[in-house]
Amino acid sequence: MSKVKLFRIEPFWLIYGLVLLLFLQKPIAIGWDDSEYLAYGKHIFGNTGYASEYRPPILPLILGALWKIGLPMPETATFFAFLVYISIPLISYFRFKDSRKYLGLLIISHPVFFRYSHSPISHIIASAFIVLSVATPPFLSGVFSILAGLSRFSFFIFAPFSLLYGDWKSRIKGQLLVLITYFAISTFLFKNPLLQFSSASQIINFPGFLWYWAHGPLFYVGILFTFSPFLISILKNKSPATLATIAALVYFSFLPHKEDRFFIDIFVFGAIALSEKFPRLTVAQLIYFIPFLLLIPLPNTTPPELFTSIDDGSSVLGMSPYVNSYKDVEFYAWFSQYTQMNWSVDYCIYSQDEVPCNDDYCTMRVSQFLGNCSAWDVHLNRSGFVIAENPAHV
Repeated sequence: MSKVKLFRIEPFWLIYGLVLLLFLQKPIAIGWDDSEYLAYGKHIFGNTGYASEYRPPILPLILGALWKIGLPMPETATFFAFLVYISIPLISYFRFKDSRKYLGLLIISHPVFFRYSHSPISHIIASAFIVLSVATPPFLSGVFSILAGLSRFSFFIFAPFSLLYGDWKSRIKGQLLVLITYFAISTFLFKNPLLQFSSASQIINFPGFLWYWAHGPLFYVGILFTFSPFLISILKNKSPATLATIAALVYFSFLPHKEDRFFIDIFVFGAIALSEKFPRLTVAQLIYFIPFLLLIPLPNTTPPELFTSIDDGSSVLGMSPYVNSYKDVEFYAWFSQYTQMNWSVDYCIYSQDEVPCNDDYCTMRVSQFLGNCSAWDVHLNRSGFVIAENPAHV
């Protein structure tokens, strides 16, 4: 009888089952960001990968530790991300008895979240920490709110507003415990406790590519009205989560670099505010998502067979980081036209579309990379993707 009661057919389980069914019908994709997270993890725990300090540390630490103990990559990374993804709804469902039990399901069902969760990137674990922050006592809530920020820097937006939920002294103790530990480690490793934040700011505001990511100031408002129209009702909920949502929307709207996936960083806070006060609208928003989930396109991925000719333990100069997901190499990134090219490596990887250009200097530098790389022993030349080996490599 208890099992029947626990798993009775109710909207949560129906929608949860449908979302998982739709999720599993699409392949897991290996993309740019997750390759960088894994590369950074390998760098932390070994002499491979590369030091992308602008990436938040939590996911690289987890992936790097899993790699270090010998688990296969990227399969383990994708499986770990999937486990976290399917756990997010269960955290809130078994913690709350009111409409907040739909919080986690609301988050993972959002079409933008759903689409980008087919790659093991940071928003998945950061969102899990945010849900844990809402679902735990004040001290632990503070701990999880900072872990969310250290998983995805923009999630730090939630931390100060979370203090308004009450017992702010316990919450801030939890926050300070994690922050002080992080700053101490960062000072020891980088000699600068704010290095990762300043590096991330330089990347997100890198002037060379802002034209490529340029959208109008109402870009995220448009996404909100398209996918999340019921979220407007949170303006009637004078909640810390509502304030965090507004703050995130303003921040990203004024940020020159705009991508649709950044809306995740807005919606997660809005989902908290919606589930706190509007049970019917929460379920209505979930149902509204379903047609969009049916139309989500298959994610793009890089076939692992492209990199079979590259030896583990070698060095690679590349215009994209994907090789780090499949090979244990010392990687030298050439992600912009202003970066020096290190040709004292064993292999080079040219990717035609990875360094977008809108001026003659950029076009010249990309052509120079292609010319130098193609002059080596070419192993693969397929649709603007070239892998070549240094003739001096033995």
